[in-house]
Amino acid sequence: MTRILLATNSEQFENNVREALEYDGALRWWEDDLGAGVDLESLAKELTSTGAGVIAVGPGVRPETAIEIADHIDKIHPEVSVIVVGSLGAKMWERALRAGVRDVVSHKADAEELRQVFWRAAEATILARANLLPDAAEKARKDNRGRVVAVVAPKGGSGKTALSVNLAVALAQRHPSKTSILDLDLLFGDVTNALLLNPEHSIADALDAPQLDPTLLKVLLTRRERDLFVLTAPDSPALGEMVTNELVSSAIDGLSGQFEYVVVDTAAGLSEVTLAAIDKSDDIVFICDMSVSAVRGLHKVVSALHTLDMLREKKRHFILNRADSKVGISISDVESAVGMEVDVRIPSSRLVPRSMNEGTPLIESAPKSPVARAFDEIADIFSPRGEPGATTKARRWRQ
Repeated sequence: MTRILLATNSEQFENNVREALEYDGALRWWEDDLGAGVDLESLAKELTSTGAGVIAVGPGVRPETAIEIADHIDKIHPEVSVIVVGSLGAKMWERALRAGVRDVVSHKADAEELRQVFWRAAEATILARANLLPDAAEKARKDNRGRVVAVVAPKGGSGKTALSVNLAVALAQRHPSKTSILDLDLLFGDVTNALLLNPEHSIADALDAPQLDPTLLKVLLTRRERDLFVLTAPDSPALGEMVTNELVSSAIDGLSGQFEYVVVDTAAGLSEVTLAAIDKSDDIVFICDMSVSAVRGLHKVVSALHTLDMLREKKRHFILNRADSKVGISISDVESAVGMEVDVRIPSSRLVPRSMNEGTPLIESAPKSPVARAFDEIADIFSPRGEPGATTKARRWRQ
């Protein structure tokens, strides 16, 4: 799921990698001249600015140049895995290792070898990025509570619920019966429809309870198949208006006491209920699309949270939805406006509204689609593959 980039002028190698990874998107990046006189430090910054976690340099690049590029990348982004495509002698191998090169592969390598090389590099990047994160998970374990992830968007239509649902399902696949999702869009929540549920209870059923104890919480939860538990929003906006901040805080405390992961789908914008959820969260996942109004809205949301001093101990993640939209602004423009780098880019797809209408998350119905792979990459942020306690399923890594 880690984004890959091929720094090469070889269309044949691009086609070989595309076929090996079964990927139909753009892979190749190339400067006209990587010879003498090129500022390789600036080049390394440009390559890593794409967000790629695996960068293959060559063929078509001298091994000495490829190693120097890798050295610059290692200094600014040591978590990025660099693959040199070519042939290295013993002395050159020593230089490559010192430069942080992850692997070397021939441009004539077959599909299976390419898969293995890119798989190893992707795994190394995922684990390295996980180690670079503030250890929210460890903090949660010390507090004897699960990790609470709030998904926040400035406006409706940003893809917030689709992200929340697919993230929760992906985490439930890795941690069966240890993941829950809380629908805090109390007026117009859509988690129930997105998961094709027919709940008997919602959070509003706790309005008259003296306290939301573990026994009552279990009664209110809706179990989706075997793996995921859902605390739904009320089906009446009038009841939703009655849910208090105190009840929301109590619900999150209760869920985090019983589950390793709690995904919170908030309402668009910053309501008092959303602020209460953010206050209880370990991670905040911000999402917006490429529209100017969404970007400006997210900037306002982030600024407001800074003003309220609510981001000091939170780990923040920025997800860009419909990142391939051609709307006159670039991803770097979005990052500059919001003040955060994009962690994962979700491409546009008609499959998303269809999956929401059908009530089957894309992570299940179309796991090989680019959008589902992006959702899986987001899940890697919170539960890297190989993490102790995670269910490991045989699956092939793809861009």
